Amino acid sequence: MSIWSNLGFGLMVTVIGVLVVFFGLVVLIGLIKLMEALTSNLGRKKEAPKAAPAPAAPAPVVEAAPAVSQDSDALIAVITAAVSAMLEEGSAFTVRRVRRVSNTPAWSKSGREEQVYSRF
Repeated sequence: MSIWSNLGFGLMVTVIGVLVVFFGLVVLIGLIKLMEALTSNLGRKKEAPKAAPAPAAPAPVVEAAPAVSQDSDALIAVITAAVSAMLEEGSAFTVRRVRRVSNTPAWSKSGREEQVYSRF
């Protein structure tokens, strides 16, 4: 065999190898897109189409402690609004008391954060 035939064989093997790699990448991209399309609706609930948006429900009544200042009333209203925005429609709740949690251990804070962010 001459050097030219060896060089030609080597180039042919190189080109075939590059084509196989790119074909494999295209197949992987296609599979990932297919999996994305199949799993995009897994966590969502099916909703019936609405003709017109419903009017906003009035804010729930907040019962405050007797020794609450004006700033605390505003804070309770903001917390109530945030909780009602996160809950599903039609759920009724009442904020009876808001108390500040301080001096808690690290494991308690970690557990609370895990519960807060577990819905997402």
